[in-house]
Amino acid sequence: MMRPAEQTGVRARRRKAIPSLASKRLFQEADSRCPFCGVADVAVLEIHHLDEDPANNETENLIVVCGNCHSRITRGEISAADVHTRRMELFWTHSRTARSPVDEPEQSVTVNAGSVSGSIIANNVTLARQRSPRPHYPPDSIGADTIRKGYVDYLIHRYYDYRRADASYGSIRPFSHAEIHTSIQRKFKAKTFYIHVSRFAELCAYVTSRVDGTVQGKRNRAQGTPNCGTYEEYRAEQAGHGG
Repeated sequence: MMRPAEQTGVRARRRKAIPSLASKRLFQEADSRCPFCGVADVAVLEIHHLDEDPANNETENLIVVCGNCHSRITRGEISAADVHTRRMELFWTHSRTARSPVDEPEQSVTVNAGSVSGSIIANNVTLARQRSPRPHYPPDSIGADTIRKGYVDYLIHRYYDYRRADASYGSIRPFSHAEIHTSIQRKFKAKTFYIHVSRFAELCAYVTSRVDGTVQGKRNRAQGTPNCGTYEEYRAEQAGHGG
């Protein structure tokens, strides 16, 4: 049994109820559908904690998913990096839509009141709502270039993997998936995939330097082992010509 002194620094992981306002906002951001499989049945949608801490109900730590995809996340079939990336995309999309509403095709549901027991007048009622658009990157941005966006994703995911590995070397630095994107935005004055394509090499060099700065990254470099594949290798692999 742990003594009080031995419990210092141990975080209690007690589940806290998610505030109704936060829950409503999350469902609005996700357009009440699972961002991974697209299922729109509210009855099967749940809220997942990105850091697996049920006591951390900060909205940036929460994402709406269906029960099936929630289980896949728990089993590791959907990586934490992919979950975080999707969470950021939902946030950016919703924020942009809230600032600049766009005309979207309406989705209608017709209810025949005459079929409801006890109704006096039969009538058709149409309930309409707008769907949140998928992220649309400017044509001159990194996000608009599939290969370049994929390579940046690869580097960021490598950073996530190495930072998680730091704990096995005794590192106690706190880790947040959002931190790398926040740092990128602070340095480049634009969100990760909205950065102009002309700064692609600069962005890659920055993320690679972050990978190299992890404990695992430093160990690899000391042994002469590269931490990341090159963009040329990645592009060739994506084109089907990689080794």
